[in-house]
Amino acid sequence: MSEAEQRQAEPRVLARADHTISRAAMSPNALKVLYRLHGAGFLAYLVGGAVRDLLLGRKPKDFDIGTNARPQQVRQCFRNARIIGRRFRLVMVRFASEIVEVATFRRSPDPPEIEEGETADVLAPTPDADEYGTPEEDAWRRDFTVNGLFYDIADFSVIDHVGGLADLDAGVIRTIGPPRLRFDEDPVRMMRAVEYAARLGFRLDDELADATASMHSEIRRAAPARIAYELLESLKGGSALRIFRGLEEASLLGHIVPEAHEAAVGGNGTILWSLLAAADERYRKEEKLGEETLLALLFLPQFLAALQTAGDRLPRAGDIERLAREQLETAMLRLAISHYRGHIVRAGFLLLTRLMVPPRSGKHVLRTVRHEAFATAWQVMHLLAEVDGRYGSALVAWEQPVRQALEGRAHAIEGPKPGREGEARRRPRRGGRRHNRPKATGGA
Repeated sequence: MSEAEQRQAEPRVLARADHTISRAAMSPNALKVLYRLHGAGFLAYLVGGAVRDLLLGRKPKDFDIGTNARPQQVRQCFRNARIIGRRFRLVMVRFASEIVEVATFRRSPDPPEIEEGETADVLAPTPDADEYGTPEEDAWRRDFTVNGLFYDIADFSVIDHVGGLADLDAGVIRTIGPPRLRFDEDPVRMMRAVEYAARLGFRLDDELADATASMHSEIRRAAPARIAYELLESLKGGSALRIFRGLEEASLLGHIVPEAHEAAVGGNGTILWSLLAAADERYRKEEKLGEETLLALLFLPQFLAALQTAGDRLPRAGDIERLAREQLETAMLRLAISHYRGHIVRAGFLLLTRLMVPPRSGKHVLRTVRHEAFATAWQVMHLLAEVDGRYGSALVAWEQPVRQALEGRAHAIEGPKPGREGEARRRPRRGGRRHNRPKATGGA
């Protein structure tokens, strides 16, 4: 069936008895927003990935809501709401532990460009009314069919305008509309297609895969900040290994993170995949890794390879710092990584080389632990020791001193001072000319 025929067809609607979504699995805050909008006479749908995940029995990351209420009307319903965005305005309803995003149905296929901290509220220009649309138009402007499903709080039904239910059953990631057109609108959708397929265990639609194979270089047109955001999202969630293998197979990784691509196709591919697998295992154990730690894993194999060229002995600290800068500076600029975050990753690599040899003294341990990049280096060292046994003995030598330093037991790290127990410390004798200086005499 062509897209035009699909648009003219009636949507597929699953009544409450025909699907498995339960309100008990939803965020109580999202339910409050849905019920209040519905009670005020507006359409109120749970939209996007939350519906997809609930149908698959997965826990959604967030709960987004679509409505026919205009942003100011939504804000009038909630005292804890704030409107953001210049071109297309979104309402963020803030609760103590969660923010629920509410968007008015729209027809534009272009994603809203919203910068962090951007506000629009009352002083922002009112967007053109042509931006707003019907629920059907809102479904058709989305990226993939599995993300175009709606849950109606009025009768608890699932509404499908785009064939998403069939693709969920078949385990297929398919664009809404021709993939070449959708990728031309937003090249980041190629990355997101690979990510969804990896996370859900789905396959890419043949037409989508062909479009990615011929358009992969177009990812360079995407804004660096958006690519960096998608990379960090891909590193989280326990599917990093599958996602980055998928990015490599789709020829996207070489354009996004050429350092990781060089490791994957060279002799360091094993350690790259092993590090990502170890990070995924930490997520499954609910052990949180910092974003700088996850980002560092993409560049660590090449950094280690550069260190190995120096031979058995580690280079001096200044040489290591210069090496880390050479390895990371270009990548941080290319991905528009903040100066502070780039500094933490670089300093983390420098501290990592300290952790590769046993500590020299208690002061050495304290200086290391007190460094702002220590948490990143410590997490990376644990992951590295898991995948490469050569670093295990050094990690063992550091664990007890670090634990004592973190507990504030500095005296235990330093150890007893030399000399007889209880002997008072002798003040050093002042020498030099000060004692031979003649006393001042009064008078003139």
